[in-house]
Amino acid sequence: MVGWTVTAEQPKGNPRHAAAIVDFWTSDWSKLATQLRDGAAGLKPDLFERPILKVGQTLVQLPWVVGLQNNSTAAINNLRRLGTRRNEARAETQRIETQLGAMLEKRGFKVVLNWNPPLGPDGNAGEVDVICARDGTVLVLEVKSTYLRRSQQDAWQHETTTLRKAGQQLQRKVAAVQLALATDPELARQLGLETGEPVTQMCGWIVDTSIECDHQWFGGFLKISLEELMIALRDDRHLLHDPSGMFAPTAPAVHAEPQSLYPQGFSAGRLIEVVETEAVWEGI
Repeated sequence: MVGWTVTAEQPKGNPRHAAAIVDFWTSDWSKLATQLRDGAAGLKPDLFERPILKVGQTLVQLPWVVGLQNNSTAAINNLRRLGTRRNEARAETQRIETQLGAMLEKRGFKVVLNWNPPLGPDGNAGEVDVICARDGTVLVLEVKSTYLRRSQQDAWQHETTTLRKAGQQLQRKVAAVQLALATDPELARQLGLETGEPVTQMCGWIVDTSIECDHQWFGGFLKISLEELMIALRDDRHLLHDPSGMFAPTAPAVHAEPQSLYPQGFSAGRLIEVVETEAVWEGI
């Protein structure tokens, strides 16, 4: 695996980096056996999350797992499930929010990240991950950075705990944003609005890095995947439809022009329509 770390600066690779890669993907079965025998608390890695098995000083790689698994999902589950208590986890979540905010800004939204509302009559509403405004429309996003569930029980727990709580949180946060836009000149200025200016539409979404319970409603708010929102903002859903004809039985003679989600031009109202009607997944 030293070959994985070859760069222009290190043409022979970096053994320390290679060791870190191996460690990241390795499940130590001796430690796991001790944990199971002792009945000790702790998460147990799934095979796809850590497909290199360590027994004593021997490492066993399963090529049919490593070669065929979805490495993106495997890495996310390794980091966000097994490594949920790492010190870096919060910083990773903030990077997700920052990158989403940057994508919204490219579409002409004014964006405020990690806004803390003042203490209200109902207590502390909590930090609002993303607020953005354009065309008199305000979006309030509750971002959840989670992982792929591997069983119906895990998906059900995600639905009835994390997502249900997110809906309740969003109820308080949307109310706090509505109140602040009427009374807080600074927040209104950051969003490109006048204090007290009527908002045409205010919409709250739960944006989750996992796809479980997609397009269900929690506390009156739609739950969508981060993946769908990114595709909608980039307007590249055509890439989901095999644009090069690689999987077609015969190569198409003419490549069709990509069909834009915004034939009349991008607007905040059309973005909401695209998301709520699941236009990204149309025909899939």
